[in-house]
Amino acid sequence: MRARRPGRPRLVAAVALALFLLGICAVAAAAEAPTRSEYVPRLEAICKPGAEATQRAMKGARTDLQRERFAVAATKFGKAEKIFGSTVERISAVPRPTADVARLDQWFVYLNRQESYLGQITTNLKAGRGIAAQRLISRFIHTGNLSNHVVLAFGFNYCSFKFSRYG
Repeated sequence: MRARRPGRPRLVAAVALALFLLGICAVAAAAEAPTRSEYVPRLEAICKPGAEATQRAMKGARTDLQRERFAVAATKFGKAEKIFGSTVERISAVPRPTADVARLDQWFVYLNRQESYLGQITTNLKAGRGIAAQRLISRFIHTGNLSNHVVLAFGFNYCSFKFSRYG
């Protein structure tokens, strides 16, 4: 007959307790994930002030580019980059619906790419490279359209890309 080890029941109990607590944490994490119908208004509330601020900051930017006032346009694009970046940072912190995580991850890839393009546009305009900035603006618009396609089913208004806000 084997001798019983005095610590074995405690070990089994500790492992069982740990597994139980992990199960509770997994259920709690799943319960915290919002549904799409809860997620959209939460994001729209964050995006609306940023979209309106972007529209104000970018007022007349197209005219500035056409008239080759690159320094003025660079200032406007720089402000837009800061607004866009802070909005993306804030919305990326919001818990995502479990069923839409992959789709939203792709959306955030596009949003981060757009933020990068805004920075590159600003840099090129400050250096007086208008044609390079125009190329980047085309990429910025294209990436914005791609991002809209990814989240079309969400029905975003303020969180969707609208080039009219940038000019």
